[in-house]
Amino acid sequence: MDDIPSSPRGPKPHVPAVEPDLLASALFLFGEYLSGLDEPNDDPEAEEIEEDEDDEDEDGEGPPIDTKEVLDLFAEELGTNVPTTLAVYMRVTALFRLLSASPALAQLAMVGEDFGGALTDEALIAAARLDLHVTKPGAEAAAEFDAREFREALNEA
Repeated sequence: MDDIPSSPRGPKPHVPAVEPDLLASALFLFGEYLSGLDEPNDDPEAEEIEEDEDDEDEDGEGPPIDTKEVLDLFAEELGTNVPTTLAVYMRVTALFRLLSASPALAQLAMVGEDFGGALTDEALIAAARLDLHVTKPGAEAAAEFDAREFREALNEA
């Protein structure tokens, strides 16, 4: 009988692997979404909101990401079901956080010398297949790649 190790709070959360091509498409959509956040808004009512958001940007964080909006975008554009959409979202955002926090790792993962380039095939496969470590279980759960595991996957190729 296979026993699944569990913590006192229950089984360890698992984010399933996704197809690298699906992840590549989701990364493109996420990039487009982020580009849209950077574009100026001509709506006069939005100016007050943007001023408040500028205060948040000074804390070192980028513009706020609307999780529901991104999930809806992925589901609509990729035609994925709910579990796949969530898995893709968690992998995309974990990869975004990992590469933002480690410019050296981002250089290894990118094609070409520019940070804004495309991911290598090895990086896409690693991001699609490596285990994600889920932190903060509950409503504000986040999944993170282990930077060492990600680097090893890039170097093994």
